[in-house]
Amino acid sequence: MSMLSDVFQMQQSVGEAFLRSTAIYWCIYLLFRLGGRRNIGSLGFADIVVVILVSEAVGNGLSGPSDTVTDGLMVAAGIVLWSFLVDRLGYFFPIVNRILEPDRLLLIKDGVLQLNNMRREYVTRTELMEQLRLNGVSQLAQVRRAYLESNGEMSVIKADNDGEAVGISDTTWNDNP
Repeated sequence: MSMLSDVFQMQQSVGEAFLRSTAIYWCIYLLFRLGGRRNIGSLGFADIVVVILVSEAVGNGLSGPSDTVTDGLMVAAGIVLWSFLVDRLGYFFPIVNRILEPDRLLLIKDGVLQLNNMRREYVTRTELMEQLRLNGVSQLAQVRRAYLESNGEMSVIKADNDGEAVGISDTTWNDNP
């Protein structure tokens, strides 16, 4: 019975576990939010390394001096709770979503690269062209608009042969980036 107690008995209070998980969640959230959306649409090797190193760096801060399963589960529950709350708050209160999520970023307008926006997120022409090819586009002239979305993915609105967007009426299209 002593072995079960050693594994599951909490070594910190529930409040301390929640406070630790809250502080780490928001600090990491803000660090990544301020860090920008470097890669388009996927995690690259360098991004995975960063995630692994960040998780290792904050591990002791999350659990403190404790090493029991229950303490770890309490900290994990706090992190999942914040993730859940941020998603729900963003859904029910659009202003929260505008504060916590970056706006989409216009990368191509009528076949012309928007270099200032690309520079702002450190998107190279090579990366952009790769994403265009993955979206079935081989030339910039085929693109009416391309955006870097808040989740890091790229959305492409293709132009038809006449230069008009395919499948979008002019009355419903919003050209504002």
